[in-house]
Amino acid sequence: MQVNRYKVMELMNKYCDGNYNRFSKRLQVDPSHLHRYLKTGIGGGKKLVGAIIKFCKENGLNFEEYIEI
Repeated sequence: MQVNRYKVMELMNKYCDGNYNRFSKRLQVDPSHLHRYLKTGIGGGKKLVGAIIKFCKENGLNFEEYIEI
């Protein structure tokens, strides 16, 4: 599984006005980890995948739009 960086950036813009710190708190991941992954594609491991799935479930979203299986 892999996180679709561009779709996750859309989530961040929609739910947190593009603020990495607020979005990382909602995902419960380190802000620098989130920033590095969204900007470079490095570090999108299972913790980030799990956080996106959890966020989607809590907000009534289909996680398959954000996670490439």
